[in-house]
Amino acid sequence: MNKELFDMHKDFPDAISDSVKMIEANSVLIIYEGEYSIKSGTDEIKINGKITYEWFANSGAYFYGNPIADNEELIDASKHHNTYSVIVEGLEFGQGFITYFEFGHLTETKIKGTISQHAILGDKSISVEKIRFSLPNLREFHGLPVKRVTEKEISTSMGRLVLEDENYKIIIDKCFDYKKRKENLEEKGGYIILYNGELTSKKGTLNHTDTRDIFHCLDTFLTFLNGRRTSALFKQGIFEEQVVWTDYTDYFIDTYKAVQTWPQRHSIAHLNDLWKHFRVIWNNNPEDKNFLTSLIHWYVEANGHAGFSEGSIILAQTALELVYNWWIVENKKIILGKDSENISASNKIRLLISQLNVARSIPVAFTELQKFKDTTDNVVDSPDSIVYIRNAIVHSQEEKRKKLSAIDYKAKYEALQVYLWYIELTLLCILDYNGEYFNRCSKEIYAIEAEQQVPWKK
Repeated sequence: MNKELFDMHKDFPDAISDSVKMIEANSVLIIYEGEYSIKSGTDEIKINGKITYEWFANSGAYFYGNPIADNEELIDASKHHNTYSVIVEGLEFGQGFITYFEFGHLTETKIKGTISQHAILGDKSISVEKIRFSLPNLREFHGLPVKRVTEKEISTSMGRLVLEDENYKIIIDKCFDYKKRKENLEEKGGYIILYNGELTSKKGTLNHTDTRDIFHCLDTFLTFLNGRRTSALFKQGIFEEQVVWTDYTDYFIDTYKAVQTWPQRHSIAHLNDLWKHFRVIWNNNPEDKNFLTSLIHWYVEANGHAGFSEGSIILAQTALELVYNWWIVENKKIILGKDSENISASNKIRLLISQLNVARSIPVAFTELQKFKDTTDNVVDSPDSIVYIRNAIVHSQEEKRKKLSAIDYKAKYEALQVYLWYIELTLLCILDYNGEYFNRCSKEIYAIEAEQQVPWKK
């Protein structure tokens, strides 16, 4: 290797390597091969086979194999729907149940089952120095520089995102063949690992149980950045550079779908500050944590066009109602008592966007929504327009159905984009975000020109 080249990049940190090999979308991952057993009460069936992680039809861990010996437990297993503990090398991997049983000669008897809850290979009670993990289906970020060293070359990329607070440091590195994997994902759909990550504690070692909350927080935060659900998978507890346990539990991830979302593509500026503010609200109390998880749930459902534009508009209105109550009424206390309940939906939205320094007019680019406003009685601005369309969808009286059928589908789509824009901005404002964002309602032709300063900082 060229020493001069190595010295040139010596200050670049090494990228986190793949802990799980997955270069094709939806490929089955082998967790374990060999002898293991399944136990229910005093009954035990020894099996020679494999345990896998699969993505379809339902993602999660599955076990397969042939029983090692004929016994009465085989007959009982074929008759009853018992819950079994799957035991690998003397430790419980997880609990599940048999989904398929085929009798034959000993080597031809086949058992298939699924793990229904936690699936952990190794001793999860052991505290570790760091936890490595994989992230499927996460959008592209151009971040900090990292290098990858092989026997033949040194390659670099701008692929690192660092999220850090007073307790934890999280490093997330883009896979070096990200572009190839993403193209494969776009072609096949489903799932593929696109980033590798690492969690360390600033206050000692890490315990599997104690890190559940930080990973839940991370998954929720990344989902807001991504516009679709993603989660840290295949967590590996590392002690003295050895893997002592691996968590193969299935967590919520949306199948791939291209969606718009708010972060800049070519900058990660202010994201760590956003993470710190997110952590403060998350840790404040259970109600605030529930606010974040619920709001981001409604946001990604609406952003993923659940129920097409009409269904998504209903979900988006639910999100704004939640923000109004949590932010305007409970925290800012701008309006209190019965007045806070009796106020119209459009006035709730006006109060929200008044905190954002956003005009009540319809975005210039949305000509169909503007046309709808101009031709509809008693509709005076953007909040009126989107709420009118939402009410026409929700209420099923004959008059409302006629009004709904008369609304152009493009106006409905534009109304949804306004709803999503308001949700993104309100959460960014709550989190004290002071950077640029992608404005989905911009009239700009090129995406990079639609990246703007948040309105409360203009």
